[in-house]
Amino acid sequence: MLFPALLAVLIGATSFPGADVDHAADDRQIFAQLERATAALAESGNVPLKREARLQQCQRAHTDTVSLKRHGIAAAELDGVEIYRRAAQASVLIGSAYKCDKCTKWHNTLATGFAVTADGVIATNHHVAANASGEAMGVMTGDGRFFPVLEVLATDKAHDVALLRVDAKGLAFLPLRDDAPAGVPIRCYSHPANTFGCLSEGIIARYTRLNEPDRNGAVFMQITADYARGSSGGPVLDAYGNALGMVASTSPVFTAPPIPPAGAKDIKPSTPSQQMVRHNCATARAILELTGQK
Repeated sequence: MLFPALLAVLIGATSFPGADVDHAADDRQIFAQLERATAALAESGNVPLKREARLQQCQRAHTDTVSLKRHGIAAAELDGVEIYRRAAQASVLIGSAYKCDKCTKWHNTLATGFAVTADGVIATNHHVAANASGEAMGVMTGDGRFFPVLEVLATDKAHDVALLRVDAKGLAFLPLRDDAPAGVPIRCYSHPANTFGCLSEGIIARYTRLNEPDRNGAVFMQITADYARGSSGGPVLDAYGNALGMVASTSPVFTAPPIPPAGAKDIKPSTPSQQMVRHNCATARAILELTGQK
């Protein structure tokens, strides 16, 4: 469905909310509309994918029902405006309605994802798909259409990737590229901290194996572009509009507290300060491997 308030903004518009001065994003309105849609879905009792079934489907490691498009040979690099447009068209907000133990209202967790096929396959993170508390999950496109999540096609917890299915046709989607080397300029599109449609830029800093719990040495791409909570599942794009991967997590680095001299007394501990943030992204290869493509 298309929300009336957002529809009024989009009639006659050539840009998505946030794309230019004439179509500034109203974050409060956009996120409230998504929250109302997921709450209404949960309250209706007609949830096409209930929590228990969704969590069970998150055990699926592979799907043979989907073929994802790889990047083609591009004649020329795109400018930032065109990369923003393609990212905004393909990206979605993902909302999950849940109830706490302190009130009777529906609450919402928010994340990002992006279409990888025209017929409703959405890439996001495993930790988004496997949200243990969500009773109803849906996605909203940049032009305001809302689609309940119908199925979790496949996930990989170690690489933090998942493919969801919604009932949509004609979606703008991003081809996948899995061979971009470190040093390549990139842009990241996401919805950080209830902020709709932010584009940041940087480079691929490196590829690394993460050995933290649940990662088991899985390969991740680290980038220098900024993002924050709510960005999970946001696409990382190259200069040709291909998705190289998606936002997964951050690893802040802090200064080590000073070691007091031997025998010193009454020394107040100092607070470590943040030095940098490592931005860990799932790779396009991990997404492709959910479908058996390499």
